[in-house]
Amino acid sequence: MVLALAANETTFWEIYLVLGLVVIIAVIALLSLLLAFVRSIESSVHGWGGVAQGVASNTANIKVALAVADSLDEIADEAGRHARLLGVNV
Repeated sequence: MVLALAANETTFWEIYLVLGLVVIIAVIALLSLLLAFVRSIESSVHGWGGVAQGVASNTANIKVALAVADSLDEIADEAGRHARLLGVNV
């Protein structure tokens, strides 16, 4: 039984092994790049989590702010009446 390969078969095997190595290296590089992007996105999400908590605390009393905004016209009218009574030109 002869187990030797012909010269052209050996060349084909070498080419296939080199191509396989190139593909493996490319996959490793692309997966590393993907991992870096995911880590970047994750750190950004954690940063936005703090911002979201700040927004939530700022809007905790939104009903009070809306009530004040609704009464601003009344406050302006009252201030104008006080100004007229005091003789201040507005």
